[in-house]
Amino acid sequence: MKIIPISFYNINSTKATKQQTRTLFAPAYDTVRFKSHNFLDLPKAEVYKRIQASLNSENFIGQGTEAEVYRIKDTDFCVKIPYEALGFYTRYKDEDIKKLYFDKNINSADAVNYVKIKLFMGGTVMNYINGVKPKDYIYDMAGRYKFQSDVAQMPIKSYTELIHQISNGLDNEMLFDCSAGNLIVDSSKNKLTAIDFIPIKENPRDISVLKEIYSVITTNGAEQGTGKKIFEKIMLAGLNEFMPKQAPCMDVELFDFVELCQKRIQETGTANTNRLIQKVSQQINLIKNMKKTEYMNAIFSKFIGEKIEEVKDLIKYIK
Repeated sequence: MKIIPISFYNINSTKATKQQTRTLFAPAYDTVRFKSHNFLDLPKAEVYKRIQASLNSENFIGQGTEAEVYRIKDTDFCVKIPYEALGFYTRYKDEDIKKLYFDKNINSADAVNYVKIKLFMGGTVMNYINGVKPKDYIYDMAGRYKFQSDVAQMPIKSYTELIHQISNGLDNEMLFDCSAGNLIVDSSKNKLTAIDFIPIKENPRDISVLKEIYSVITTNGAEQGTGKKIFEKIMLAGLNEFMPKQAPCMDVELFDFVELCQKRIQETGTANTNRLIQKVSQQINLIKNMKKTEYMNAIFSKFIGEKIEEVKDLIKYIK
């Protein structure tokens, strides 16, 4: 099965139907009080002042290829500042405030990235999302295995919400930038949060949602039992989107079940792989084809449920 390239994918093909059936994941908070004032409602000068005061090692969260991120002190927001703007942000003077960009008009693409305010030179104020990233354990094997074990214990709902986040990005023509630094895990709340979405038009590529989720969580390898649990929960979360009489959160062809199975098999050397993959592929293709026409023929609902159970049995043999 080949995943449809994003450049040819109809991003709105099931959007209207999906909105009736799915729950989109979002942080539980939108605003945070600071000394009885809503931080987002503070005047521009005060927002910039608090940002400047937060640009230090104590509030440093992390960095990527283009920017650094800092927690805004005493709030549940953070600021992302491009490297070329850091010098200005640390040294600007009060008289510069009037000419600084400050925009609270957030479009849907900005919202996917949790943006609340757009600032001067590409800076953004965003929701702060608590947790750790797979990237944090690249050089810590014991810590990585403990982290992955915690993720493996999360309920399927946590994985479902992550798939919905990525799907919500696609609805708004944004791709999840799959990397070990772009998934935040809060084990205490069973939350998996994708961050850093990039425009589809600027980054056309094939979509492999399930395989990418698995790859990010198991960055640098996982213990076999833990990896199997994570693999199975991602598969089950995806299969749950195909349950009878409900609309999947994204186009059916974007659910890359077979590719995820192949990746897991390549890692573990599961026996009788060709025959197993062939069976999985056959059942998945049947499920997808029936799901596409289920709304026209209700009899498919019963068979879809049966085929899903067959796939669940098959994946048990993938070690």
